[in-house]
Amino acid sequence: MAKIDFKAAISQKTQQSLNNSYISSEQIKQSIVVLEELRSFIPSPTNEELTQLEANIIKNGCKDALLLWETTQRVIDENSLTPDAPVYILVDGHNRFKICRERGINFNVQVMRFESLKEVKDYMIDLQLGRRNLTPQQASYFRGLRYNIEKAEKGKYDRKDYKSQNDTYGKTANENDKSQNDTYGKTASENDKSQNDTYIQSVDIEGSTSEKLAQEYKVSRATIMRDAEFAAGIDQLQPTLKQAVLNGEIKIGKTDIQKLAKRKVKGLVENVEELENVLLGEDEPNVIDKSRNAVQKQLTATMTKILKAPKISVKDLERLIEVATELKKIL
Repeated sequence: MAKIDFKAAISQKTQQSLNNSYISSEQIKQSIVVLEELRSFIPSPTNEELTQLEANIIKNGCKDALLLWETTQRVIDENSLTPDAPVYILVDGHNRFKICRERGINFNVQVMRFESLKEVKDYMIDLQLGRRNLTPQQASYFRGLRYNIEKAEKGKYDRKDYKSQNDTYGKTANENDKSQNDTYGKTASENDKSQNDTYIQSVDIEGSTSEKLAQEYKVSRATIMRDAEFAAGIDQLQPTLKQAVLNGEIKIGKTDIQKLAKRKVKGLVENVEELENVLLGEDEPNVIDKSRNAVQKQLTATMTKILKAPKISVKDLERLIEVATELKKIL
């Protein structure tokens, strides 16, 4: 099977942008919404990468347009008083957007068409998987995340009289609108036999989700299933810890993360020590009872990171304050 050209596939979707042109409307820019659910799909850059990106933007401007999804207020707030009001959700360019806003630098935007939030997630995941500098942990996470999203969607709509809507990026309602998403493959037959019963509530179907993604990403079906467990476990980590694990800054065994996926945890796991307690069966460790030594290590690690960085970031300072506050509680 021919190797998937991620750039070509992503380009196909990008070309669906309205008017096929860059838009510089201030009205649209003022209506940009950043969804934390989507922002979490973007791996955090290292301090060096972020510093370099900022320097490039200051020197050369923001050359690449930010990608936006034009949708309505009801997508982000079901109880909105103006459900049909247009909003523009940021799809790609989160770090550039933050830098431009903080520095008062102009930027262009490009509006894209998606049929649902799921399509946006699929697009973002494949966009990340197409990047060259992805770590093995990040690649595993995004493949697993794609599987978990597909299964959740399939379980939500899987009925005898229901026609599958799980083709990646979906087809538009207009029968004359030819799908541009063949690159991403089609869903499998409803008659496929069940093969899996893991932590995921819905059952994987042989030749269906896992098989489709295995073929798409050129890995084994077993790898996709392990990736799914890994992604489910990663998503139970607090955002800072999650990014540190995915970036390789904190070493936690993949097996431990997969075990976490099968644990019933109330809230997000805040640090490595809490993760160890959860894996030992202590699902609700009390913050006050955490050892002074463990928190001091976190404080030292954060301070060291700040001191070694060429430029202090607000994110690292916020983490330092967070850990220091936690240590103060214990003392």
